[in-house]
Amino acid sequence: MHIQAVLICTTILFGIIAQMMLLNVNIKNLKDSGRLLFVFGNLLVLAANIYISCAVPIDLHMKLYIQVIHIPVFLIFWFTTRISAIKIVFTLFTAVFMIYPANLVLTILSHTVKQLHLAVYCSIYITVCIMMLLVINYYFRPYFRYLIENYSNSSFVKLSLLPLAYYIANYWLGLYNFTSIRSLEVIIMCVVFFMITLIAYVLIFDIAKTTYEKETLQGAQMALSLMLESANQQLSTLQTTQKQAAVYRHDMRHHLALIDSYLHDGETEKARNYIRLVEYDIEAITPKRYCENNAVNLILSYFDIKAKNNGVQFSVDAQLPQDIPISDTELCALLSNGLENAIKASSKVADENFRKVKIYCHIHKNNLLIYIENSFSGDVTMENGFPHSIQEGHGFGTKSMAMIAEKYNGYCSFEITGEIFMLRIVIPL
Repeated sequence: MHIQAVLICTTILFGIIAQMMLLNVNIKNLKDSGRLLFVFGNLLVLAANIYISCAVPIDLHMKLYIQVIHIPVFLIFWFTTRISAIKIVFTLFTAVFMIYPANLVLTILSHTVKQLHLAVYCSIYITVCIMMLLVINYYFRPYFRYLIENYSNSSFVKLSLLPLAYYIANYWLGLYNFTSIRSLEVIIMCVVFFMITLIAYVLIFDIAKTTYEKETLQGAQMALSLMLESANQQLSTLQTTQKQAAVYRHDMRHHLALIDSYLHDGETEKARNYIRLVEYDIEAITPKRYCENNAVNLILSYFDIKAKNNGVQFSVDAQLPQDIPISDTELCALLSNGLENAIKASSKVADENFRKVKIYCHIHKNNLLIYIENSFSGDVTMENGFPHSIQEGHGFGTKSMAMIAEKYNGYCSFEITGEIFMLRIVIPL
């Protein structure tokens, strides 16, 4: 393949991958029609530009660069991801900005080393592009995603002025006047523009980083409050259970005396009914034993009662040891937040036979596995991998679970299949 075609193909792939990283676009998460358009649309852009690079002079191709590459790629991202147009434009400008170091290295090599094989030029260019993608992934991406998720479209109009200025300068100096790109003056001007823009990006990301860390700290404080509230709730339940159990132990002789009286009078049916009533009351206040972990037994027993009160079928498969290298408070927050949301969602299902919550808690290969599955009705909006709540003050429970999992280098994921909502938590022990 012609060297120009290889370089163009690499550049287009770089731009597509960079935008996917910065916009957090996952092909698997696109709708079927959107997935097809995204894949085949970008492949068509690649094929068309490979053909153009072989069919027309390079300077003409560079003059058509915006029309044959940038505009089609922008439209593909816009139609398939449904992300705001101005955010895609900002991301496109940023991708153009981030490819410059690879172009600069290639320009310097062409000036200083005359005898390099064309394959070496291509290899070096591809290597620098991969390095820049790593920079995007590890430095740009976290704070860029914060901007995308939290800044309004009007804010992005202002932010886009920065990369737009670089975009115009870069296109005019390096692409539209392609014959002058190799002059030292143009190279110096391009480097100066790049450094100024880079400094501006660093300042923007530094502000975003500070804001992000501040909000993360506030989220951590909120999560801690929720965990303590949940732990106190469970402790209160335990204390109530213990008091009720003490009362029943104290009154047991009265219960037995009444049952004996019924039997003595030959009223066996009344005796049976009273025994069932006592058994029901004792069962209601006695934590079930699901596994060896007392804290987990208490939490699961509490939500078993809550599920029954809400007409929800509650099934448990738990095999956890007494000693787990996670604090009871954090374990309480993980289970309580997950089950609270599951039971609440399932209780709203119209079909009583479909109100179901299942929980699976095991240790597998030194990992704590928690899987909660529940039925639900209506629509659930996923935002950045989390179920989105429109109610103010809600949504912190899911974030607190994710923060606890992240603390132990684990992960917490949410998934929807049909009318089933699934929560998966994996924590290395």
